[in-house]
Amino acid sequence: MLPQIGFPEMIILVVLALIVVGPEDLPRLMRKLGGFMSRIRAMGQEFKDAFNEMGDATEMAELRKEIEELKKMGNLANMTGEDLNEDMRKLDAELREATTLDSPKIKPKSDPDSGGKS
Repeated sequence: MLPQIGFPEMIILVVLALIVVGPEDLPRLMRKLGGFMSRIRAMGQEFKDAFNEMGDATEMAELRKEIEELKKMGNLANMTGEDLNEDMRKLDAELREATTLDSPKIKPKSDPDSGGKS
């Protein structure tokens, strides 16, 4: 964390700058320092904006994906009850046919109470 500079510290810095730089060059130095600080702030803002744009792009991709999913769900909602019932009947018939053709003939087991006698 950066140290915070209060009013007393600022006065000390101004007095030191006045002694070291001199009263004639102090305004020029302050202008250069101000320009430098504004460039640093601008670069920081650009950096922050770049991260925000990346986040916005990610959010937009997620929203597009959700919209596509909703569109697909909308297609199902537009189906009439008759279409849905017909599709369900076809699926039921296909499943029944597949299970009867693939399953081996199962012989009924003898009742355990009968002692294995039929």
